[in-house]
Amino acid sequence: MHKGRINIKDIAKALGVAPSTVSRALSNQGRVSPKTKASIMELAEKWGYRPNPFARNLQKNKSGLIGLILPEFTHHYFAKVLSGVNKIINKSDYRLIINVHEGSVEKEKEIVKMLSEMHVDGVLASYARETDDFEHYLSLIEEEVPLVFVDRMCEDLDASYVISDDFDGSRLAIDHLVQSGARRIAYISGPDRLSTTFTRLTGYKEVMNKHRLPHPDHWVLPTNGSDWTEQLEHLVMNENIDALLAYSDYLAFDAVQVLRRLGKRVPEDVAVVGFADEPIASYMTPQLTSVHQPAFEMGQKAAGILLDELSNPSQAISSLVLPNQLIARDSTKSDHSRLHKTG
Repeated sequence: MHKGRINIKDIAKALGVAPSTVSRALSNQGRVSPKTKASIMELAEKWGYRPNPFARNLQKNKSGLIGLILPEFTHHYFAKVLSGVNKIINKSDYRLIINVHEGSVEKEKEIVKMLSEMHVDGVLASYARETDDFEHYLSLIEEEVPLVFVDRMCEDLDASYVISDDFDGSRLAIDHLVQSGARRIAYISGPDRLSTTFTRLTGYKEVMNKHRLPHPDHWVLPTNGSDWTEQLEHLVMNENIDALLAYSDYLAFDAVQVLRRLGKRVPEDVAVVGFADEPIASYMTPQLTSVHQPAFEMGQKAAGILLDELSNPSQAISSLVLPNQLIARDSTKSDHSRLHKTG
């Protein structure tokens, strides 16, 4: 009995025929004598031969594989993105290769190179927070590999993307805080190079302008390479900050801990709003008001766009922006049964 994985060459050698003859017989294509074909089929069944779909697809200049690049998938938000992508891809003829760069640009570049070498048919990506050179993604485009960014966009590349409306998410948050009586609202910012950081910060500034409220530059607390908690302590104790909007729920959680150390009550003294509506928002005390982002839907839409581009290579680039919702809870002064939507 033959041991190990059986391939066409093994069958050809055993029967003394050409591998191409075995291939034609197994695929029922081309001319093979009935006697030879019967021998090939009999031995293939006896040895448990199974065709290699990857090799077969490569012959068609197609791998049947789609690469997914995420910052992480243990994080609830990106786990939802993954779940959305997976639901759509599982209904297709493609298979998903999941990769995590963990915020490392170098690891991200290695992943892109590996996917290129595997001849994946398309790529879905949420790039690393430190990425400022997109040459590795440009190489995919130059190789005519369809690329769709999810959650983050890159205006320098001619690639589709699906994001949530972070600008309007900031509007929802600031409007809600203002309606609850806040007037001196600071912002805890995110990673410098992410498109989400720019859009959320721009939303904060423009909506504060709309309400004609003060927002000097030092009320924006950068969290890259600085001790923003010390700056927050100063603002709360010396500049009477009465509300905070944070780039993420995790930064909002940290801010609440700072406020507690200072003896400040949430929301009576300082109201707090986060972003993403992670599970931590409901587990915190007080429960956190947060801008809910449709992570699962983003994954679905991004996967759908990629499949469309694979079936129609001439399709135009897609730019999809999904609405957010504000989930009002106990960290702001409001009737937390209310739910506000963008759009």
